[in-house]
Amino acid sequence: MNTTDQGVICFGPFRYDWEQRLLFREGEMVPLAPKVGETLRVLLERHGTVVEKAELMRAVWPDTTVEEIGLARNISQLRKALGDESEAVKYIETLPKRGYRFVGDVVTDGAVDDGSARAKAGAPWVRWVRGILLAGVGLCAVLAVVYWQFYRPSRYLSSGDGIANIAVIPFECLSPELDCGVFPHGLNDLLVADLTQLDGVHVLSPSTVRSYQRGRLSMPFMARLLGMDVMLDGTVQRAGERVRVTARLVDVHSAKLVWSDSYEYPAQQLADAQELAARDIAAQVGAHLAIQKQFLPAS
Repeated sequence: MNTTDQGVICFGPFRYDWEQRLLFREGEMVPLAPKVGETLRVLLERHGTVVEKAELMRAVWPDTTVEEIGLARNISQLRKALGDESEAVKYIETLPKRGYRFVGDVVTDGAVDDGSARAKAGAPWVRWVRGILLAGVGLCAVLAVVYWQFYRPSRYLSSGDGIANIAVIPFECLSPELDCGVFPHGLNDLLVADLTQLDGVHVLSPSTVRSYQRGRLSMPFMARLLGMDVMLDGTVQRAGERVRVTARLVDVHSAKLVWSDSYEYPAQQLADAQELAARDIAAQVGAHLAIQKQFLPAS
């Protein structure tokens, strides 16, 4: 098949320009000695068929008599330029004592080549758009998992605008003589128990809060991640013969203080102080959450 009337011929990553008689690899010109280039031109022109050695030498050296070793040197250099030096022949096949044949798959239609070039030119944009789409799909999948894991209403819980989600953070102990491992922990458990008795309040499990604390995660960030509305924390300390408990109710989304107050109880009866503090704080939290609900739109 005669291909000299075609603008270019493509094979693998290579493009051969018939008019300029130049070889390109992925847009970069491949330097070829003139006779090596002529050898490639003849083989491409007769691709798929055997070109006898004598015929090939006449085509490459029309006015000169050369030995076969000259042709063999051209073929060797051409194979090196094409990366075709392994035992698995990709482009140039040797037929012993006969000649050579170009066996690579070629595209000879200039229109196909132009379209291929346009497709290659547009490939980065296609990859970019595809990457954006894949990233968007991945983000949606992650958000769906997060919603299902943390925000999807349970059939055991009521839901609606009148519900407040609260996380109780263990109070910080400022006085070691209070036994900081016992008093704040007991106060926390009593607070959670009292808050769960309030209407329209969902309390985050204390074990969940403690697991995030052990991971050294910021408590405000944890509250946002778990879809909480408010966060309750505070401090406990010894003040003479009394125990002072300070509580703070913080809006998770704005980080603004909703309410704060301090309470004092006799230090001689720490168990009673825990119960009284938990009851008083829960009452105040319920009152302030109820006030906030008054301003919610009717469902």
